Parts: sequence; C-alpha cells; structure tokens
Amino acid sequence: MLTSSLLLTPLIFTGVNAIPSRTVYYHSGGCGKAPPGDVSPGISINQTIDSQSGASPRKYRIHLPESYQNNVSVPLILSYHGRSRDSKYQEILSQFSNSSYGFEGISVYPEGVPFGPRNTKQWEGDPDSHNISDTIFTIELIQYLSEAYCIDPNRIYATGKSNGGGFTNVLACDPTTSGLIAAFAPVSGAFYLENKTQELPPCTPAESRSVIPILDFHGWLDDTIPYLGGINQRQNANSTNIVKYVDEWAKRNSFEVNANVTTTLCGEDKKVTRYAWDNTVVHYNLSNLEHDWPSSFPNLDTNLTTCREAEATKVILDWFRGWSLLGARDGGRVAKV
Repeated sequence: MLTSSLLLTPLIFTGVNAIPSRTVYYHSGGCGKAPPGDVSPGISINQTIDSQSGASPRKYRIHLPESYQNNVSVPLILSYHGRSRDSKYQEILSQFSNSSYGFEGISVYPEGVPFGPRNTKQWEGDPDSHNISDTIFTIELIQYLSEAYCIDPNRIYATGKSNGGGFTNVLACDPTTSGLIAAFAPVSGAFYLENKTQELPPCTPAESRSVIPILDFHGWLDDTIPYLGGINQRQNANSTNIVKYVDEWAKRNSFEVNANVTTTLCGEDKKVTRYAWDNTVVHYNLSNLEHDWPSSFPNLDTNLTTCREAEATKVILDWFRGWSLLGARDGGRVAKV
C-alpha cells in the first residue's frame, strides 16, 4: 500500500453556532473564496490536482449548483464511474448535476487512471487494478476541495457504479476515508473476493464511527457482477453474493441479520424488494434490471426502467440528506440531521 503524508494530516474545519441552538453550521477553509480558475456555478468542467497516489496529475469533473455562494457551506457528493468509463459518463449516468433532482450541493466525478493496452480506467479493488492508491487520491481530493470551495465537512458522501461502487465500499472500509465521508451508496457494486481466501477483504472503518451508513442497489438479472456472486463477466475473479455483502454491513452496524424491514415497491413487472435495517443499511433488489444504474427513464446503461420509488439518483439524494458526520467529531457518533 502506498503511503502519503496526507494520511497523517487532519482536515481542519470551523464550527459556528446558529439559532436555533440545535442547529450547528460547519464550513471548510474554502468558504469566502472565489471558485478557482474557470469553475463557475451552473456548469461542469474538467479539472486536475497533483497527487501522491502513484499517478499525477489526477483528473476529476466538478459541477457547482447555480445557487452556489462562497459564504454558504454545501454538501459534496463524490460519484465514481464504472470500469472503462470516465467522469463525464458518470456525470450523465448518475445525474447529480441535474438541477431537476433538487441537489444544491457540489457534485464531483473523479476519474480513474488509464492502464493497459486499452487504456482502461478503473479503481482500486478491481482484480486488474494497478499499483495506484485511489484511496489516497480521494483523501487528497477531499482536502483540496474543502480548501477551494465552501463545503460542509460533515456532509460529504460517496457513491459509484460497478467498479466505482466497489471502490465506494473500499472507502467505507478504510479507517481514514470512512471518517471523512458520512454515508456510502454503491450501485451494481463489484465486490470482489480475495484470491487466496475467497472472502471479502478486511473491513476496518474509523473507530470514531458508531455506524457506517450503506445504501446498496443491485439488479437481480446482473450477469456482469452476478447478484448471487461467483465468476464475473471477464472470467478473472469471483464477486460476493450481494445478500451476504449486505448482511455483513448489517452485522458490522450491530444489527441482527434477520431484523430488517422488508417492503415491496413498483408493479409486478418491475418488482423491487427493499430491505432496511433502521435506514442505516438499506438494499434494493431490482428484479427486472441487469448491470444498471436504476432509473425511471432510459439512461446510458439501459432502456430498462424502474419506478420512481426505486430510482437510484432520487433515493440516494433523499437518503444522503438524512446522514451527517455531525456527531463524529463530538462523542464519536454519526448523527442523523
């Protein structure tokens, strides 16, 4: 594993009490600063940062909402693309920059490093990934963005599709990034088993967290990363059974595996089964979808659709709004807000 001095450098944020007394507003060092370079509210633009991740510079795409003001702290969503895709593809697919969804925070789409004869962009955690620490890149990116933009450090979130979803889980299991990111939402996640043990890699979230919120989506008909686990479509590694993956997060968050509340959504032809442990760990099993980002309209992944109740972007945004790191710096708890 590559190391970085950033792993030892705490992010410094300022808290300001406000009325009513229960409400606390936090802001990062970027508050009061004009957006750097060509970055402007309402547009998406590609950017780079220097990196100690094993490749430099690193690329990402950023979108500020039209409502952005440099004196009002806003949430940040990091949305990671799937293997062989890029940041622009992920922006179009995940739709967090689309103002019609009502997200008034900053959306950032990191980009993997090209590798191999086809210059395939991928993330740490994939069996073909190279010796680059995308975890370090993420720490660097959070630190840079927090110093350049007015971000609420308690409301930083991560999501991703496929290999990007698998990497979202890597971040949730890392003791540093799981202390910086409030909640995690993998979509069609590629959760690979270690070759020697045929078990998931060790998961060691930050000790400061009492729970790690996880929201997971997976298509029952997925033959790229099969729902029931087994060999992936590339025939080079086994992925975990999705039920086992979700159950492990339930146990990690101190729930009884059988204590979930199960509900059925959508019509019979688009049946979705939702499993929830106190809304801390939530899983959507989408019966009619494959290796897709669930949407109520055709998207870059597929013409297959789900109902609005199970649309990933809408559900993720609604769920993220319920989670904050507010308690993680005061008593070691994650608090709902």
